Amino acid sequence: MLPDPKKKKPAPTQHELSSIILQHERYLAYTGGVRAQLAHTILDGLNLASRTLTEIDLSGASLVGASLYASNLDRASFYCADLRDADLRYTKLNRADMRGASFKGATLNFAVLDQADMRFGRMMYVGTDKSPIGRDEPGPIQPYGSTNPNGVDFSNCSMKGVSFGNAKLEGANFTGALLQGATFKNAQLTNANFSGAVLTNVNLADLNVPPESLVGCVRDITPETSAKFEELKIRLEHHQQWLITGGSEGRPAVMDGEDMRPLAQLLVGRRMTGLSARNVVGIELNFAGSELQAAKFECADLRGANFSKADLRGASFRGAKLLHAIFEGANMAALPLRGGTMLAVDLTGAEVSKEQLDKAAPV
Repeated sequence: MLPDPKKKKPAPTQHELSSIILQHERYLAYTGGVRAQLAHTILDGLNLASRTLTEIDLSGASLVGASLYASNLDRASFYCADLRDADLRYTKLNRADMRGASFKGATLNFAVLDQADMRFGRMMYVGTDKSPIGRDEPGPIQPYGSTNPNGVDFSNCSMKGVSFGNAKLEGANFTGALLQGATFKNAQLTNANFSGAVLTNVNLADLNVPPESLVGCVRDITPETSAKFEELKIRLEHHQQWLITGGSEGRPAVMDGEDMRPLAQLLVGRRMTGLSARNVVGIELNFAGSELQAAKFECADLRGANFSKADLRGASFRGAKLLHAIFEGANMAALPLRGGTMLAVDLTGAEVSKEQLDKAAPV
């Protein structure tokens, strides 16, 4: 067990913290430095934004109102940390240990927390009489293990495979979150909102929320959708034949309104120039290396889709959902047309971040 929490580490200045983080980044890069030791440290209101903090130990730390915006915190330990009102937008928290952490008022929208552990946790300390005391004992330390983190914003987060067992998440906002394979056994989710969330491979009985909290959710592929696999595959094959023969054989594919998820990996490296895929469900589909010039993806749900190294010149994504989609190395330049005109990629009204698009190939 740990020493009495009343003996908290003194708060560093911003300058001192920046120096500690720099040494941690050098340690991670194997260029000297030392691993940061910030467990049980008061870091309230300090700036840890846009830094590489992989595997950092912040267990029991107080980060009330701190900014961790866009930092890489993969495999970090936030065990029983106080993250109330913290800014965790766009952070990477893959496989982070966040058991027992308090998130009341924190913002985590657009963060990636895949495989993070957010179950209930309680930190035990040795009191002045050497007897064990829980984190939620009276005193200057807030009751992290029992704090009600209502109002925490998980909207649009990627939280695939996250463990929420026994977590207290009353009033949490999961709107638009990617929650594939997440577990919620015995979680307290009163007034939680899952509107538009992706809840595939999730036991909905564990959520125990009213139907209005699940409006617009994307659930597991239905047997009826799976049964359309052959039909959708044939459409793609005819489209490819139409392209190869210059239109003398086959016909252009129209996928408008379809759930394309049964096609899974059949889209990798495929010729699909001019594909019509308006309003499709294409969550996490893999279009890597495909030819999708002038494709029409208006209002499609393509969250988490992989467009790495795809040719997207002139494609239209008007109103599409693209959060957490991958565009690394994708060609998003304008497409030359006959007559010397150019067709630009259209992202009007699309849900996508600058950080995602910055990874596309330079135009």
